[in-house]
This record gives sequence, structure tokens and C-alpha cells, in this order.
Amino acid sequence: MNKSLQRLVDAYKRSLEARNLSKLHIKATDKRVTMFIAYLQTIGITHVDGITKEALKSYQVENYHAINSKGKPNSIMYQNMMLSSVKGFLRFLKEEGFIVSDPSRGVEYAKAPKRLPRGVMSPAEAKKVIHAPDIKSVIGYRDRTILEVLYSTAIRKSELNNLTLSDVDYHEGLLSIISGKGGHDRVVPVGRIACRYLENYIKSVRPVLIKDPYDNHLFLSARGRKLSKNTLWELVRKYAKKAKVTKDVYPHCFRHSCATSMLKNKADIRVIQELLGHASLTSTQVYTHLAITDLKEIHARCHPREKDGS
Repeated sequence: MNKSLQRLVDAYKRSLEARNLSKLHIKATDKRVTMFIAYLQTIGITHVDGITKEALKSYQVENYHAINSKGKPNSIMYQNMMLSSVKGFLRFLKEEGFIVSDPSRGVEYAKAPKRLPRGVMSPAEAKKVIHAPDIKSVIGYRDRTILEVLYSTAIRKSELNNLTLSDVDYHEGLLSIISGKGGHDRVVPVGRIACRYLENYIKSVRPVLIKDPYDNHLFLSARGRKLSKNTLWELVRKYAKKAKVTKDVYPHCFRHSCATSMLKNKADIRVIQELLGHASLTSTQVYTHLAITDLKEIHARCHPREKDGS
């Protein structure tokens, strides 16, 4: 890579670190910006002054036509993530005075089709899955506590995996989510049943699992370590199968199911936004479509005119 461009990429990376963003976010952003710089060099742009709106649009087209490692076209989400990282980099260059104007202004993201969340469970289905673990065993009680927390709080699987003992306040019924998606912190409520399981787990079950007294992670594996990334997937699928729930159930389903049920029970959408930790209300509004779908089904089943023959 051209040394002057590399210095700018490094400066941008340091600015992200100074903002205390997550290491994962910084690594991904650095990789995407580096790929953009590499593309610029293939079209003969080796200096920051040569980065134009046309070059950025050309890069968009390149990502649109590119074939990924699986032999398939890049998804719209991937294309927009690449553009988002580059936009952030160019905005930084403008703010720091490396360029006079931001060439990414006015360059629009690809329009993504609206997709409803998959695998939304009814309250009855969620209850069946939650009740599936054998709470007479240590691992079963841990798993029941995990499922209760997932459904009660609607937190992401990575957020649950990163919970520590100091993040839990079962007396007040609160969980602190530190450095959630986008590096944001938030506090979420925990229901009384989940709190009861959390208290019992922390006092009686976790001490049986702990191997390293300095390990502060809340949920531990049978070996006394932090849960692996695949553990949540495996236990959720296991208990969904045991509960005979035929939907494709995975950890995020508890998040979708919690949000959808709350919306149907007339929770304010901005409250749900805060619970889920969405930066934009647009991300939360997808759940209103689920509620409308449910309303249409009830309408078709219950409205008197729908029962008339003609």
C-alpha cells in the first residue's frame, strides 16, 4: 500500500481506538478501509486528493459484482457495511483537514429489502423451550438460567457471553450491558423469575463450576471457563428439539420473541428500542410488521364479514 495512504488508515484506526470502540469493530473497519485503498490503487489512485465521488461509486459497483469465497454475490448488507466503513474513513479525513471536501457525501447505500425476523416463538413455545432443561443438574440449572435471561432481557448472545458477576443486580432486577453492539453501554431490566434463577445460579450453581477464582464471567462451561461462541447455539437448539418446537430456534429468536410479545402487549416502540439497544428506531420498527401480520390473522379468523359466504 502507498505509504501516505497507509499513514492515513493508521491515523483513522488510532482515532477509533481513542473513541474506545470494540477491538472487533476496529479490526473489521480497518480491514474494510484497507480493501478500499487497495482498490483505489488498482484504478491508479495513489494519493488522497485523487479520491473522488466517482471512484467511490465505482467501488460500490465493484462490490456489487464481486463473487465472495462461497461463490455467491455479496449480500446487500455486506455491500453497505463496506460503504459505511469507507464513509467513516472519508469523513475523518475531512474533519482532520486531510481533504477539502468529503467525496462520500451524497453517495447512497444500496436499498435493502425489508425482512421480518425469523423464528419468532409464541409465548407458549418460548415457555416450552425454557422449561426443557433438567434443573436438578448443575448444567441444566445453568442452561435454564441462560434461557430465562435471554427471553427476559432480549440481549444478544454475545452480550450474554460477556456478562460478568458485577453486571448483575438481581435485587434491583437490572443487567448492565458493557460495550454492546457498536461499543454502547446500556442497562436492561430483568424479570422476577429470571432474577430468581440468577440469584440461585450465582449462589449455588456457579461455585460448583468455577475453577479459576479470578474468572469473573457470569456463565461458565462444565470446565469452568467462559462459554464458547457455539455453546449458546447448541444448547438452544438442543432444548428446542427436546421441547418439540418445530421452528428453527436459535439464540436470537429469544430477542425477536421478547420484542414481538412486548409490542403486541402494547409496549411503546421507543421503550423496546431502548431495551434492544438499537441506535435507530428503524431497526426496531421491523417488529411492528410482525404485529400487523398477527393482527391480520386474528382479523381473518374473528371478523364477522370474514365468516360470510358472499
